[in-house]
Amino acid sequence: MIPFDDARRLAVLVIDMQRDNVEPSGAIPAQGAQQIVAPIVDTLAQARLAKVPVIFTQHLHRKGTDLPPDFGIAHYFEPPSCVEGSTGGELIDPLEASNPDLVVTKRRYDAFFNTDLDLLLRNHDITGLLVCGVLTDGCVLATVSHARSLDYRVWLLRDCLAGTTEEKHGAALEVMRTYMADVTDHTAAVAELRRRRDQTGATTRAPTTPQ
Repeated sequence: MIPFDDARRLAVLVIDMQRDNVEPSGAIPAQGAQQIVAPIVDTLAQARLAKVPVIFTQHLHRKGTDLPPDFGIAHYFEPPSCVEGSTGGELIDPLEASNPDLVVTKRRYDAFFNTDLDLLLRNHDITGLLVCGVLTDGCVLATVSHARSLDYRVWLLRDCLAGTTEEKHGAALEVMRTYMADVTDHTAAVAELRRRRDQTGATTRAPTTPQ
């Protein structure tokens, strides 16, 4: 188990909570994705109160006449999804970003691959990640694997994650628990965020226009 450390600055990383991945009518909806929205909202509210950075990833493909031109070998495994300009690519309403939240656009499962995520984290002196989102056995697994290689400490919030199926979700959690990350839940994360808020005297920030 990875202990929370006062010397370690945290961020909440919310992976691909987009309409194609969450809504039942989406192209590749995660099983149980609707049930993880409320605990993610709760976690983000506490993070903002504690002035802990919130980072959203948004998986987007370029629009094409048939397949997205940057889809690559993905068409062997899944239907086209999260295309730029489509409603399916939008972050779901309860989880829209607001200033100063950060949004990282990605083209591949791994949120570090060819993005500025690592640069953003290092510029904010962040070395620990509370991870939420979808799909546990896809983009979450790929991102956490890369985070492990970069020596970020990762806490997976199991009740804020959903996978292709419950079985694959559970299998991915076990792989990551064994080699890459700690697995906890949003209740433990919220308790840690509240402790940090109380410790630093952080106050609520006013809502602002989403970026």
